[in-house]
Amino acid sequence: MSSHVSRRVLLVGGAGAGVGVVATVAAPAAQAAGTNYAYQVQSRYNYCSAASSRIALSSPILRRDASENRTVPSQDSLANSLNLDPYDGDAATTGLKDPELIAKVLNNRLGIASRTNRYRFRMSPSGTLYTDLQAKVRESISAGHPVVINMNRVDGDYFDGHYIAIVGYGPDRYQIADPYRSSRNGVWRDKQDIVDWNKLNRFTWYGS
Repeated sequence: MSSHVSRRVLLVGGAGAGVGVVATVAAPAAQAAGTNYAYQVQSRYNYCSAASSRIALSSPILRRDASENRTVPSQDSLANSLNLDPYDGDAATTGLKDPELIAKVLNNRLGIASRTNRYRFRMSPSGTLYTDLQAKVRESISAGHPVVINMNRVDGDYFDGHYIAIVGYGPDRYQIADPYRSSRNGVWRDKQDIVDWNKLNRFTWYGS
């Protein structure tokens, strides 16, 4: 992740300590759904993909074992799997270089790489992101797996590239967990805003 707003190392509210969150709390409307997950602020400025992948992994892991601090991989471990380190360029080029790696890492960590239902990288055809993302988020969240989505913007923060997790959905909104700011953990945003802020129609979802 590279931000036009700030390139500081983020070590605020929640970094280094997983916090389980019930995603359906304060849903904006009926027929909403969400997952339990463990949240952390990204521990380094380029760790948004690792921190968002950790959020995604935490949901199925917490269903198996509530001792999240023993079983949910660290951001450093995931960053290594995502080839975020060692650095090979300046601050603008040290984020995730291959977005398809997220699905591969999630599947390998969960031991589901050969299953029909698994994490998949998706680049929606032009003009279809709203409906495509809506269907894929519903399928993924209904199975208990957050979606990891590539963004250029979240609220007033603009990025060269950034990753957040979608952890719940309602009729008109998505619930997000953004590792860049702890104030955006478990908040709801309009579906159209998420589509407008998305980068290159890219996201990683769980399904068949």
